[in-house]
Amino acid sequence: MPETRLLKLECVVGENTGEASVESRIVLNKRAKKIADIQARLIDLSADVLDGQVMVQGTLHKQIFFVGEDDRVHHQAEDVPFAVFVDVPGAQAGMGARVQGRIAKLSHSLVDMQELTQRAILQFFVKVTEDCQVNVVLDPAGPLCKAELVVGEATQVVPVENVVTLEREAIKIRDVRVSLESITAEVSDDQVIFQGTLDKQIFYIATNNEEFHQEEKVPFTGAVVIPGARPGHNVQIRPQLIRVDRFLTSATQVRQRVILSVFVKVTETIDVNVAEDITGPLAVCRRVVASGTRQVLVESVVELSIAAQKVHEIQARLADLTCEVISNKVIVQGNLHKQIFFVGSDDIVHHQAEEIPFTTFVEVPGAQPGMTCTVSGMVEHISWHLIDPATSERGLRFGDREDEVPVFCKLAEKTVIQIVASVSEDQQIHVRTVPMQTTLPQFTL
Repeated sequence: MPETRLLKLECVVGENTGEASVESRIVLNKRAKKIADIQARLIDLSADVLDGQVMVQGTLHKQIFFVGEDDRVHHQAEDVPFAVFVDVPGAQAGMGARVQGRIAKLSHSLVDMQELTQRAILQFFVKVTEDCQVNVVLDPAGPLCKAELVVGEATQVVPVENVVTLEREAIKIRDVRVSLESITAEVSDDQVIFQGTLDKQIFYIATNNEEFHQEEKVPFTGAVVIPGARPGHNVQIRPQLIRVDRFLTSATQVRQRVILSVFVKVTETIDVNVAEDITGPLAVCRRVVASGTRQVLVESVVELSIAAQKVHEIQARLADLTCEVISNKVIVQGNLHKQIFFVGSDDIVHHQAEEIPFTTFVEVPGAQPGMTCTVSGMVEHISWHLIDPATSERGLRFGDREDEVPVFCKLAEKTVIQIVASVSEDQQIHVRTVPMQTTLPQFTL
């Protein structure tokens, strides 16, 4: 039996190319002898999937350089929004889409030294995908892909009940419209904790037979048990409204019960060698180009809020890690966040936070701009010592001479962190699959 892994992949539904002609007229802010240059690029590209097609929107951003009557080169910017539809058979609303665009041709003509007419031919490549969960066969000789390993998934039914007091006496509740807001989820050991807000729009008939509206926001929370889930894993949450009941218990009070069905999937990002099979599903594989590791020494000196006898503990972690790919390197930025606990001159344990930004780079042979990077890091070691002894005026505690306790105003720290950067690029492959030998239901999210 071949070794397999249950993976969540992006399966390709279809792809196609499209073209658009974008014309514009602009009046220059000065009379021009000639157009020196027009630099153009596409910005804010987005793709919305509709049934059977994809709507591509964006902005054609142009920098126009022209020679004025004073023989100086002047500049004027122009933004031209556009939208185009690309047919993709099999596409359905709610699926994902990727779009790449380029400017194939840009022409212009100058009329009466001030009116500039331009025409740009834009070309687009659109790929429509949907999340699929398949049991993929592994092959040590196959392509190395970055994929989402399914740790577990479950559905939790959550009832939310409350009583709301109306602003006026009512004879009837005509409608209660409920929507979900601010849904968040956090993975902890063997469970996922989620929370959100129910936004309710209550429509009721008052005793004078007029209809009124009242808004209510009700927070809710819950937990789903998923064995194997750990902090740092990825989580997908899909809540659905199942039922909304309301009862007018008095002239001014409404009892409401909302039933939610919350589906949660936990995955872990892994690098895995997958087997190929031309008859298998076509998936977008984030092929790992290369990865690299670097140790970084971060030194700092912090002035304490009160003179300290000794340091009790320093807790450190990395936060806000970002990366950018350049030729054969990955630039990494982030913050080293520290919680410092120390015994002050008053014999009380004090707390002080410290945030240290850092920038470094990791050598990753084969990396090129435009590729995708992921970065992780950990604090390997931290050492410290107190410096800058306080004078008696600044807090040196005196007793008997042999009992004098020196205190210090500053803390010098050295922290060693390890950064791991991985670079990947998208590649389409047909993966070999076998029927799932698991009790997990197969969902398409």
